[in-house]
Amino acid sequence: MNDPQKKKNIVICEDHSIVYVGLKLLLEQSENYTLSGYASNGKELIPLLKKEKVDILILDLNLPDTDGFTLLKEIREFDNHIHIVILTMYHEEFLVERARLEGANAFLLKNSGNDELIQALDKLDEVPFYVAEQLAQELTRKKLFKDDFAQKMKLTRRELEIIRLLALGMTSQQAAVELSLSSHTVDTHRKNIFRKLEINSIADLVRFAHDNKII
Repeated sequence: MNDPQKKKNIVICEDHSIVYVGLKLLLEQSENYTLSGYASNGKELIPLLKKEKVDILILDLNLPDTDGFTLLKEIREFDNHIHIVILTMYHEEFLVERARLEGANAFLLKNSGNDELIQALDKLDEVPFYVAEQLAQELTRKKLFKDDFAQKMKLTRRELEIIRLLALGMTSQQAAVELSLSSHTVDTHRKNIFRKLEINSIADLVRFAHDNKII
């Protein structure tokens, strides 16, 4: 594919310049893809996506003004066609599954090789969800895509934070201080967590947190 008009347009959202420069150099050498835009935060990204024709978005999860999941949800409210590739340093399994459930098309690690990145881009039209080879092996080995794991993904990011703190032994009041919330708010989240997970005790919560690698 040598016709520039047939190249797929890629936008990168990444706040670390060294990562951006590496991706830019890689795409400049590609015959199939072209870098058409760059954003260093969510505030810059959304207007860019609404203005430009974008085929693929390479999205970091940890940004200065927001997180990738918030952006992913917002993007899917106005565009279901753009392929979204999560590129992150975080390899926690629950993040992989959450990305899949919220509409991402691929989950790659920043230490993935250049060949794998291009391979993932090439397969976006062929597979529903591409996972970095390293992660795919771990997910298969640990059988993480099971019913209780999928159940966990009903939880919000805040609820996952509270589960982690409570499972580590904090009281609701201590968790409230840690998260700069009121005790009442944490108690409300705790009740919702217990209801969603159909559990009745902190012991059950600790077991759930261990089983799903939250702690």
